[in-house]
Amino acid sequence: MTRRPDKAQIRNEIDQQVREFVNGGGIINQVEQGETGLGINASLNPNGFSGRPRDSRTPVTEAMANIEIRRKAKTSANYQRPKRPRKKMLFDDFGEPLRWVWVDE
Repeated sequence: MTRRPDKAQIRNEIDQQVREFVNGGGIINQVEQGETGLGINASLNPNGFSGRPRDSRTPVTEAMANIEIRRKAKTSANYQRPKRPRKKMLFDDFGEPLRWVWVDE
């Protein structure tokens, strides 16, 4: 199992890469805080407002009404849970438990 590098190892690796870049003739440009590499009129959010009209949506009022009707029918007073078998303990003549049995009620 290989171990992931910790923060100190990552920091040392990045420092080494920067030193190699500078020693190889690379130049690091200083940039003022708040400057951007985008043009003056470039959008900072390219996925934002596009200016075209919204697409029409599919109405789902009928489907929602059907769902509400079914939900209300389940929660109404006339709804009864389906009968399920349950476990019942059988006792002997002296009141000692014998065994569990499944009983339909």
